[in-house]
Amino acid sequence: MNNYDFIIIGAGCSGLSLLYEMNKSNILKNKTCAIFDKRKQFTKDKIWSYWNVFDHSFSDCLLNQWDKVIIKGNEEIALDCKDFTYQSVNSEKFYDKILKNVADNKNIKFFLDHSVDEISEEDGQITIKCKNEIFKANLVFDSSLKNNNTNDAKIYQHFYGCEVNFKESINLSKNPTLMDFNCNQGNWTHFFYTLPLGDKQIFIETTWISDQQNFTKEQYISEINEYVQKNLNYKKEYTLGYSEMGSIPMFHFQQNNKYKKVIKIGTAANLTRKSTGYTFLNIQKFTKELVQKLIKNQIITNNQIKSKYNFLDRIFIKVLLEEKGNMYKIFLRLFKKNNTKDIVNFLSNSSNFIQDIKIILSMPKLIFIKKLLNF
Repeated sequence: MNNYDFIIIGAGCSGLSLLYEMNKSNILKNKTCAIFDKRKQFTKDKIWSYWNVFDHSFSDCLLNQWDKVIIKGNEEIALDCKDFTYQSVNSEKFYDKILKNVADNKNIKFFLDHSVDEISEEDGQITIKCKNEIFKANLVFDSSLKNNNTNDAKIYQHFYGCEVNFKESINLSKNPTLMDFNCNQGNWTHFFYTLPLGDKQIFIETTWISDQQNFTKEQYISEINEYVQKNLNYKKEYTLGYSEMGSIPMFHFQQNNKYKKVIKIGTAANLTRKSTGYTFLNIQKFTKELVQKLIKNQIITNNQIKSKYNFLDRIFIKVLLEEKGNMYKIFLRLFKKNNTKDIVNFLSNSSNFIQDIKIILSMPKLIFIKKLLNF
């Protein structure tokens, strides 16, 4: 029998952020923790980006940071964000920092290549089954999306991104392109996202918002090749390097209170902003609050993004379902009619009432009011 004080299911951004903060706060000095993940090893597999409006523990894991971002449509919009730089975290540096931090703590044990098969609770203790083994814990933190239900329409932000390495220098923008809508929209919403990596290197991501969870890798790569040739006007040789592929749910999960000692974390805890997919900073805020509750022996409950953002995002999704291929016009309107500070605070869950009103009034009133009245 394997008995632990804590078990963390999932060694992704949320699970490892929690493990790091618990270890740094000496919670695991005299208590044990097991962490399970289906991955076999830790390698670079993600780039997490956000505006720096909240101090977190991983500012030394940045890929880079920028004081301006670009949005492209029928015109180019530049957002000046010197006061809250746009940052990207390199997952390889993130994993390396955390693994080094916990390496000497014998109370922490990793179970890689392990998927949790079953969870049950009895007499205030959690039992999990994994690879025909039984593990018990007093408290479990669960980031898995397995068996989670929702009443929302299932819309996904799915993407494929990769490094593009050019054979010679190319006149690339020095700033990230947050959204480039100069591409085929299909029947949904499609844009490209780019991060400059050097004179001969760029990260390009093709992103769709649709009711499909993903397209084929071949289709995504074909879209990126077309972007390089048409949008970047580069017709010479290039190679594709590091890549990542994912699907972010733009809906919220019903919180299952069946198990009192299982605390959802990450996207499973509805920490993903429905309208944007932004999650990284929400995880960092939630994790620090959770660790403080552990230190003070306070009751831990599942926490979520503020209700006002959930309410506004639900209206946004309703508009999205009706407008689909025309949503790029609404995104462009958002960035064109508002100042950078208001936009960043709103998208980062840090806006005040006045900023919320400004954002709302900048939207096409007829369709949004219609969806509000039909809410």
